[in-house]
Amino acid sequence: MQGPNGTGDGSGGNSGDELVRLRHKIDAIDSQLHDLLMQRTELAVAVGAAKAAKQPLTGDSPAEGAKFIRPAREAKILRRLTARHQGKLPKSVVVRMWREMISALLQVEGPFAVAVYAPASQPGFWDVARDHYGSRVKLLTFSRVDRALSAVMDGSATVAVLPFPREDETGPWWRRLVGSAQLPHVIARLPFGDPGNQRNPDLQALVVGRTPTEPTDRDHSLLVLETAEPVSRSTFRQALAGVGLTTSFIHGGRDQLEADLNLAEVAGYIDGHDPRLGLVASALGKGARLHSIGSYAEPLTKEELADEPSGH
Repeated sequence: MQGPNGTGDGSGGNSGDELVRLRHKIDAIDSQLHDLLMQRTELAVAVGAAKAAKQPLTGDSPAEGAKFIRPAREAKILRRLTARHQGKLPKSVVVRMWREMISALLQVEGPFAVAVYAPASQPGFWDVARDHYGSRVKLLTFSRVDRALSAVMDGSATVAVLPFPREDETGPWWRRLVGSAQLPHVIARLPFGDPGNQRNPDLQALVVGRTPTEPTDRDHSLLVLETAEPVSRSTFRQALAGVGLTTSFIHGGRDQLEADLNLAEVAGYIDGHDPRLGLVASALGKGARLHSIGSYAEPLTKEELADEPSGH
């Protein structure tokens, strides 16, 4: 029973003392975590200053945020943490916590805004963008894919969250990334972790921006084949296999007013200087040109996010 001084919880004073002791330990750990978070913020500010010294800011527009974002580095951090994590706290929650922190500190380093394709019929893209880039990032929503992409091209947004390419789409947005190394390119795939309670949990998106891509240990790249005459998908796939590239899919379609373009996703990291691009183009002939339009770090798998089995 609880004593007259209210020191127990119905099972004796000792259990009440133990509860107080545990709460004091939690408070102490919270203070340590807070101290470390403040230290990490100071380091993020220093990193931002070092980046700005290499690439001086020319203003405070969201376009400047491309100088600070590093998707490959972020992916490596989250992979390392999920690999070392133990205990009852779900790995998906750890990823969500770190994504919020990473994104918040990114905004400390410099200006940042996200353009999102989020029509009323597909609100899940907004969820994907919010979950990855944090609750305080500026989200610019667009009902049309081309306008979301244009926001990155004109500098009013740092990145754009766009739907993953589909076979049945007309006028696909990825066609606009072909033609110049100065154009934006694919830098990430979302969701990177568990989709949680987002609307339409099966939804997949790509992130487009101007920040340089970097390899991780598990990447996928997007290549676009440009030819004056149509090339069959099987021929394209064989040419890619000839230089050791495994394709995940090939999408395409001829535009009556433009060159024939086919989009292929391949395993591995390939940038615009990769010699395999020229080898594939030469193998196909017909004035073929093969463009890299970006790459992304492979998202965490269900196995990587799996929690420890419940004990008995």
